[in-house]
Amino acid sequence: MTIDSSVKRLIELGIDLGTKDAVKSTLEALGAETDYIDEIYISLKNHLNQRAFAAVPTNQRALFISHCLRNLDVCKAEMTENGYVCKRCGGCDIDRIVGEAEKLGYMIFIVPGGSMVFKIAEKFRPKACFGIACYFELEEAITKLAIARIPTRAVPLSKTGCINTKVDVERVIKALRI
Repeated sequence: MTIDSSVKRLIELGIDLGTKDAVKSTLEALGAETDYIDEIYISLKNHLNQRAFAAVPTNQRALFISHCLRNLDVCKAEMTENGYVCKRCGGCDIDRIVGEAEKLGYMIFIVPGGSMVFKIAEKFRPKACFGIACYFELEEAITKLAIARIPTRAVPLSKTGCINTKVDVERVIKALRI
């Protein structure tokens, strides 16, 4: 079974998909591949949240970008109580992402971790949240934001490692426009 077919099958069955563990247990019961559980879980959550996320105007959405996307060799961003402030130096992919998100009206936050996401969400009260991070951070944020009934969308990093990571910028830009 492919990831897309697994996601579609889970939705068709009306299975409890609230947590990653529930999704993994369901996949195991179906005899489906679980090696890609992180990817399946994020894909599933994106699919389930798409309609609610799309209904929120972009100026009421928050974009959370993991600070690890910064190119530490050239980054001029300054840390504030609301995360890093990008100086748009062009030294990393954050510059393009921020440029597109600004045009769309997103509230933009470059954060060092999931705990800051929740503090910022409480302070600024976005109606929807978009995240770019590693699977671990995305899963934590999606779970907690779901409790607050905030629809989410996410694009996981394509290269992880906590510093100088990478993301598919075109995929991010396309998803921001939903």
